Amino acid sequence: MSIAKSLVLITVLGGVAAADDGTISGSVEAKPSKFLKDTIVFIKQVPNAHTTPSTFEIDQKTLTFEPHIVIAAVGDTVKFHNHDKVDHNVTSPEGKYDLGTWGVGASKEQVFKTAGVFSQVCKLHPEMLAYVFVGQNRFAAVVSENGKFMINNVPAGSYELDVWNPKLKAAPQKVTVAANAAATVHFSLAR
Repeated sequence: MSIAKSLVLITVLGGVAAADDGTISGSVEAKPSKFLKDTIVFIKQVPNAHTTPSTFEIDQKTLTFEPHIVIAAVGDTVKFHNHDKVDHNVTSPEGKYDLGTWGVGASKEQVFKTAGVFSQVCKLHPEMLAYVFVGQNRFAAVVSENGKFMINNVPAGSYELDVWNPKLKAAPQKVTVAANAAATVHFSLAR
């Protein structure tokens, strides 16, 4: 199974589920709809959220980053691979890092020490673009092509749910998650 398919199957990386955890699901619409694909829904802060640092992977193949979006938490590492037929580079204007250029079969890593959304670009191939979303926690989901999302294993409580998109905006919403229950939220993104 490819890295991209594995990450699509994992809609949230929040940790070990407790017996009384709930779910947040819903939909997002975007105007214009062509920008929907780059949308992330996330819980801003989860009290007492403890994440063990993890390593995620982004591959460079056929002049694209796979996957296009990675959800991580502060302290996590992203390992960038080059399985293409040409040299590649990874740099991020927001993260102020440049991992340099490397050849086929090589890999480089970046540790994310602060929250934010970091564009990943290749100086050698400027059409290549990916995002690393780094939150206080991993309670987040990439919105599917049909605008649906699901965040599993959310501890019962009240939260501020927000949405990120590189081109469009929507106001955050309050959501209450009950034990063993599902909460539903809808966002409308616009300019």
